[in-house]
Amino acid sequence: DGGMTSVEDQVRLGAAAGIVDRQIYTDPAILELEREQIFRRTWQYICMTRDLAAPGDYYTALIAGEPVIVVKGNDGELRAFYNACTHRGAVLTGDRRGNCGQILKCMYHAWAFNLQGSLVGVPYEEGYPDSFSRDEYGLVPVHCDTFLDLVFVALDPAVPSLEQYLGDMTEHLADYLDGIEPIGRNSWIYKGNWKLWHENFRDNYHPEWTHRVIHDTHPHYADSGGNWGVDHGHSVLQWTGPRPPQVQVYARSLARHSGVHIDVEDLKPRHQDDRPEGTPGEVLAVFPNLDIQPGPKQGGRGMRRGYIQTVTPLGIDRARVEITVYSSSDDTAEERRDALASLATSQGSWGTISCDDTEAAYRCQLGLLGQGTRSNLFTRGAAPGRGGSDAQSRDEYSQREFYRAYYDYLDGQVLQR
Repeated sequence: DGGMTSVEDQVRLGAAAGIVDRQIYTDPAILELEREQIFRRTWQYICMTRDLAAPGDYYTALIAGEPVIVVKGNDGELRAFYNACTHRGAVLTGDRRGNCGQILKCMYHAWAFNLQGSLVGVPYEEGYPDSFSRDEYGLVPVHCDTFLDLVFVALDPAVPSLEQYLGDMTEHLADYLDGIEPIGRNSWIYKGNWKLWHENFRDNYHPEWTHRVIHDTHPHYADSGGNWGVDHGHSVLQWTGPRPPQVQVYARSLARHSGVHIDVEDLKPRHQDDRPEGTPGEVLAVFPNLDIQPGPKQGGRGMRRGYIQTVTPLGIDRARVEITVYSSSDDTAEERRDALASLATSQGSWGTISCDDTEAAYRCQLGLLGQGTRSNLFTRGAAPGRGGSDAQSRDEYSQREFYRAYYDYLDGQVLQR
């Protein structure tokens, strides 16, 4: 072929350089490919270990459109199964989380399964032929593993171990995710492709323009920091913005736009950010759809307070964001209340940060439907390698790493059968 690459190779090479075809945000056929090639073949965050503290505690999720349940056994083990009765396929529970006691029982014909997934109860079992065996109808298992206080599952049996999958991200995550527990949750659906949200949390270029609260309270917050892609599609984003926040500027801005006087005291965060000068804030992104924004490090150890979020595609132009606010398991009730109030004010669906990001994703999805421009650009940062610090804090190495991994999965280079 005279050295020319295929169309698929050209797309992959373009993505690695930061030029991404807009079709991936608008083509329903690509979403189906993503579900099969990416979401089935990656480790997916489900909940925290403290969500499953007692035998019978369970947590459910939809992965690649398939229902999954994780349950704690009497032996202390966490096990995951397809959340579907092996009789007629009804989900065993439609609740997101709860405690089932010792039995998962189907509401349709009352088939019952123990916490190890074995079929232990079949009403009027004598009606089945002699060849019927309960052993053949246990719940179908799904891979389940934990990293510190996070619980993950993987649908494809060929997925590498969770530790291998996280790779170098284990060192970054380990500073923050031990000894934590959930203290609040929020979720909402927005009109946009799922990738737009995950891109957003690898992006330090937009906040001072998109978010009035950042523009006013922390101008030039990302003048220093860093942006790195990490193997397997993961990334680390850092910033060391000025403090304390310029609340008076924000109050004047709100009053100017709303016509309502704003008391400065009402805008001051209840939980003060007392991190040492120069300590970076971080967003740790795990491919394909998990973002963690922890509190700052203090004394070399990460603050065990922050939030975890996932974004799940519901359609080519609809996605669900789910946020869990976490705190140290030894925080006081007052510390938890203040942390929850502070993070919810900014990151809840109504928050000063998240509502802007939701609007941005919606506007992007509308614009992506147009045919005037066929590619999105993620080309900031020209230094060799996968990232760097200082002037590169607004660069896009992390997003390019996402799309490098994305196309490897999409064209079958990962977990080839």
